[in-house]
Amino acid sequence: MLYGAAAPRKARCTLVRDKGSVADAQAIYQVDDDHVLFVSPEQFPQASAEQARQMQAMRQRLGAAAQVVLDVSGQGVIDGRSFVLVPRCEPLAQGRLLGRIARWRASTELLPWLRQLATSADTPDDAAREEFLASLAALQALHALPDHIRREAERLAAALRDRQLPARHVPMHGDLWVANAMRRRDGSLAVIDWGGSTAKGYGIYDLVRAASSFGVPRRRLAREIAWHSRALGDVEGIPSLHLLGALGYYARHLGEFPLPRFIELAASCHRILQSV
Repeated sequence: MLYGAAAPRKARCTLVRDKGSVADAQAIYQVDDDHVLFVSPEQFPQASAEQARQMQAMRQRLGAAAQVVLDVSGQGVIDGRSFVLVPRCEPLAQGRLLGRIARWRASTELLPWLRQLATSADTPDDAAREEFLASLAALQALHALPDHIRREAERLAAALRDRQLPARHVPMHGDLWVANAMRRRDGSLAVIDWGGSTAKGYGIYDLVRAASSFGVPRRRLAREIAWHSRALGDVEGIPSLHLLGALGYYARHLGEFPLPRFIELAASCHRILQSV
């Protein structure tokens, strides 16, 4: 029986995915026609429980911006593996034309939502500065990164220590790409996969990742970056500070994420920011 389900009846479960591309990927089942069940793998039995915890924490932190986070319909443990039950959503349309329209439509909703996150940023303080410095230090120590990124992290850290830049945390999803944007049955947008999210995150990173995946034109991205820069401090260097801060945060929390893939991701995000 699914803890938290509406009625104590036998549910019809259909396997959708039994593994993913990373070691802690959850198995996914469709439950009847209206819910999806995520089950932790044996190697990481708390993965689904952590997913549920993150979703609930972000709903609480985001306030009015929490509309894109799914409700947790049920959660529990079976055979030592945690699971979480959420309402079923549909992926964005695929195909050359329909896919482009679906991505454009989703981006017109995601970009204002990301502005909401920026306006809910914490007040700058010393604790945030120390976290930013720790993240930048992680990039400086990662010798597999391109030298120009490591040098930029060093310059930003010096500016932070001299208090030339404000350090303030922004709620961050951390994996905002097209596969994690879905549609509820009422047509509203939902963002899934909050396992890498954090309330004490960094701006710009989600924006750059989303722009790349959803095909946001560079001119529009430039306008959005300028808006976020003003919202986060209106000081030269803010976009780079937050992007590299985010990359450093994930360098500190790689877990099972392959290092070569992270290096490629970091270089790509930095290249996109520099291009605009």
